[in-house]
Amino acid sequence: MRLHNFHKAYTVVIAIFLSLAACKSNNHISDYCNEIKRAEDLISHDKKDDALTLLFELENNLDETIPDTLKYKVLSRIGSIYYSDFKKDKADDYFKKALAVARKCGKNYESMALWNRCLTISDNDSILIYLKDCQNISHASGSRYTEGMSGINLASAYIQTQNLDKAREILDTMEYVVGNDSVLKNELANVRLNYLISTKNFDKAKEILDEQNVRDLNLYGRLSRYQNLYAIEIGKGRYESAIEYRDSIDEIKNKVDSISLDEKLSKTELEFTSKLDDERRNRDIAIIISLFVIIILSAFLFAGVKRRLMMKKQIELNEQILKLNLRIAQLTGSHNESDTPVNEGNADVQPEIIEKLRLNKELFINQPIYGRLKQLNLKRDSETIDKAMAREVLDGVIGQFADVCTNLRQLYSGMTYDDVLYCAAIYVGFSKELASVAFGSSEDALRRRKSRIKQKLPTAVFEAVFGTKA
Repeated sequence: MRLHNFHKAYTVVIAIFLSLAACKSNNHISDYCNEIKRAEDLISHDKKDDALTLLFELENNLDETIPDTLKYKVLSRIGSIYYSDFKKDKADDYFKKALAVARKCGKNYESMALWNRCLTISDNDSILIYLKDCQNISHASGSRYTEGMSGINLASAYIQTQNLDKAREILDTMEYVVGNDSVLKNELANVRLNYLISTKNFDKAKEILDEQNVRDLNLYGRLSRYQNLYAIEIGKGRYESAIEYRDSIDEIKNKVDSISLDEKLSKTELEFTSKLDDERRNRDIAIIISLFVIIILSAFLFAGVKRRLMMKKQIELNEQILKLNLRIAQLTGSHNESDTPVNEGNADVQPEIIEKLRLNKELFINQPIYGRLKQLNLKRDSETIDKAMAREVLDGVIGQFADVCTNLRQLYSGMTYDDVLYCAAIYVGFSKELASVAFGSSEDALRRRKSRIKQKLPTAVFEAVFGTKA
């Protein structure tokens, strides 16, 4: 029953967590939509610099949680701003990115993305491929405007490549697609005008141009109008009037160039890039500081945990030593009551003494003085060993092994204070050079001491201390 209740509670917690995560994600997406709407409003009020800054921010925050449809809007809006300011290269970069995203969003998005991409392509072979693709996808998705624009521009591309038959085939089918859309009708009229000029039907082309309302044309429209008038005059051999149109063409091109070289958007882009670099730099510094703080805290935490574990281990070892002391006292007491000589009747005490030596060594190893011992052991010439330091290490051995040394002297007759201390020093790892300096004796004298100790200690205890077979 408890397990069942636990699983129910766990399931509820997970469900709540997922709900909160979903709400947070939905709020994030909703905020993102609002920001895109704000950027579109800025564009509609001709505040392109502010819109571009906002769109750059949105582009910088694109991640896996943002739907592809919103990603497409951000990228295509940036491309449109660049295109409207005649910065075709930068517009092409963003239209290219937008098209890659639009292909995941469905044919409606893809048709518009293809059309935008067609606006910035200069290569004739590529433009034909993209326009055909755009026309077919737009027709399949029911996007009448992009189908019409792509068809009209496909006919224009065929005219430029002098494939007039193909151009005528498309123009004959465009009336139905264009319908009553005034923009499409105007674009179709311009392409038909180009077709007439290409087929040298100059009079009919001039009639169409005369019917145009010049005030409704943008810079591109006016440029196209004067280029057509220039082509007509050249075609008819009227070179003097053609020169006048040529002057108008150059004037409009200069305006286009001046707009395309306008530093406003470049300044906005530069300011945002600088801001982004500052944010990244500050973020990197914050990460480095955080990692440094984490490392320091981890070091303190590790040291604290290590100290606590060491203290716990020391307490456990001391408790084990206390138990051994009681056991040794009981065993030695029973031997005294039976009047058995200590050296003959203490075989059952030997394992306790050996274990007590081991526990004291484990405690000694965890002390700072043991590090000093290892350093001194690296010196193989006794003349280079500092006597005061060697004595300090020996004092540390005395402090740790005093109790077990007393046990050895009590249990085994003939063991002197220096004998038991020498046993403790060798047991914790004194090298022969260090032992010679610490005890103030030659190595030969210490070898003789070892031989005497072998006669006084039981074989098991001697082997445990010196690590050699008797």
